[in-house]
Amino acid sequence: MNTETQIGISDKARKVINLVKNAIANSPTGVSFFSIKEYRNKFGEVSNNLINVGINYEKSKIQDIEYLKELDVTELKDAKSSKVELMKAKAELILAFEKPNVARSNGQKDAYTTITSGVKVHNETGVLYVYGYRVSKKILVEGEYPTVNSSASTIAKNELRKLLKTGQFTQYSLEVGNTLSAKGETIEL
Repeated sequence: MNTETQIGISDKARKVINLVKNAIANSPTGVSFFSIKEYRNKFGEVSNNLINVGINYEKSKIQDIEYLKELDVTELKDAKSSKVELMKAKAELILAFEKPNVARSNGQKDAYTTITSGVKVHNETGVLYVYGYRVSKKILVEGEYPTVNSSASTIAKNELRKLLKTGQFTQYSLEVGNTLSAKGETIEL
């Protein structure tokens, strides 16, 4: 029995899956970089992005755990958070890396078809998700971001995340009308 039929993939999703699979198949060495042009996020920001889907998140996470364990937060010069908040944030980040939320991860598996590492399609909506290490981002149009009243703990964690390799991993959701390229193959959704 065909697993795509069992999972229930919409026609729209199937078209996106085939389009991306064909573009990747045309690459003799495989795809590890995606260029996403004029990506518009939910806040209206428009940017050009280069994403490496070939970098292993788990290896980066292990490197970040080691980095955090060695990090002396009292030596951070530009930190806005207190040293106490930074030490607490450091411990919480290490714990989160070492014991991720497995229930949440398992609950999402059947909703997507994975095409290649870092590239998946939502089986119902046909939205293409590209997840990887952001190599570069050039903002073309500034977005309008709301003011967020984050807790002191969240602010400290965010300051530390900026120092981590995993802090550069990001996900892009691409719908019909978006263009991306991989290994010289342009994919118009």
